[in-house]
Amino acid sequence: MNDAIRQTAQAIDDEFRSLEFARQAFPMLIDWGVEDFSITVHSLGCNYLSALGRELGFWAISEYPVRVPREGAAHSVRPDVAWWARKSGELALLGEFERFVPRMPGKLAEKARNLLQAHHTLGEQPRILLLVGWALAGTDIGSLDEVRAVVHNGFRPPDAPAVPALGQDSVFILAIAVFGDVKNKRRLLRMQL
Repeated sequence: MNDAIRQTAQAIDDEFRSLEFARQAFPMLIDWGVEDFSITVHSLGCNYLSALGRELGFWAISEYPVRVPREGAAHSVRPDVAWWARKSGELALLGEFERFVPRMPGKLAEKARNLLQAHHTLGEQPRILLLVGWALAGTDIGSLDEVRAVVHNGFRPPDAPAVPALGQDSVFILAIAVFGDVKNKRRLLRMQL
């Protein structure tokens, strides 16, 4: 892993432990709370992660489609966020922000598969794959071993070539954004790493 990836991973870790930037730039997420309607929390989470990328010195956007190989058809996955290094223009991070639903535990593993497939499709340069699941405080997240296994072991899609594991030069960060329910509004309380 190169120094730039290591430093960026540390900066993300620092932010997730302190939520300093979130407090400064996203009071609706931390202080005011938002209605859990449609994709409101998802939109704010994606915007927070994109803004964090810009705060850390990257070019960053939300919703970045990546064409991935499938037999007989064009297919794409769309990571929620992408960050590019300003100097080199290299893609430094692909990320997802996804609601954890207890009755659908495979959803986070599906997002990990999308990230891994996008990473390999775009070329195996060192980068960070960031997966943030979000849930209400008190939700039993259970084991996230299935999610980690996707990234560490790779997988085989039914209609495409096998997708290898994440290389040693890249980093997988898995975090859970824990939200409180205050007067029917969702407020980010903490990030679990």
